[in-house]
Amino acid sequence: MTHGLAIFDKGGALTLGMDDFTIQKLASLTIPASRAKGRGVRTDYVLMDVPGYDPSTCFVIITPKAYASYPQPGYPDTWGYTPTYRDLGGTQIGIFTYANYKNPTGIGNDYRDEWAEHVVESVVEVVRVK
Repeated sequence: MTHGLAIFDKGGALTLGMDDFTIQKLASLTIPASRAKGRGVRTDYVLMDVPGYDPSTCFVIITPKAYASYPQPGYPDTWGYTPTYRDLGGTQIGIFTYANYKNPTGIGNDYRDEWAEHVVESVVEVVRVK
């Protein structure tokens, strides 16, 4: 699907049109809500292989399907977060639904690797601007 824009000045002359740029949706993926915790370090991701994806001409939009009905407190609560992404090179994008962190064990300066996954259902869209 391609979208464009036409803007005319007061005299009716086209100042910005479809020949100037277009926005084309290349891919869309829904990431389901999830909540889990565990020990160790995670390195997995949801792979999106998007033909035509090039980070110099494309961008990724991640939009939650629902929003909290209350002001977010600025610390972890029950609502959840949107996933994040990373350009993996070529036409591949990795969608991450978790965060790795270190949790103190309470013994000296010892820490334990842990991860937490707490995302709201979100839509990942990849678009190209020409």
